[in-house]
Formats: sequence, C-alpha cells, structure tokens
Amino acid sequence: MATTETWTDPDRYPFCGAGLSSPGAGFVDHVQTTPECEDAFGTWRDRVDDDLVRGWTG
Repeated sequence: MATTETWTDPDRYPFCGAGLSSPGAGFVDHVQTTPECEDAFGTWRDRVDDDLVRGWTG
C-alpha cells in the first residue's frame, strides 16, 4: 500500500497506489467505490482537520 509520506503522483491514489482516471473527479470516484480507501482518506482527513484554521471543508 502506498503511503502519503512518499506519494508524489496525482494520477495515483495516495493510499493504495491505484491509477486514477483524473486527479480530481477520479480521486472522488475511487474513494466512493473503494471502502478501504474511503476509510484511509477519512482517517487522513480527521488527522489534518486540526491543522487547518477553519477545519476541513472538502
């Protein structure tokens, strides 16, 4: 599984390394159709929420 510490390719999903159809909509589609990646993204989002002045809005 890829990690966000070494992720550098916007055409790949940062938590599993899967290829995305696009960096934007493809990312959202992948999260919505892959439960384990949805969980990984949710965990990451929870962790960075406190780092953002107004919290996570995306």
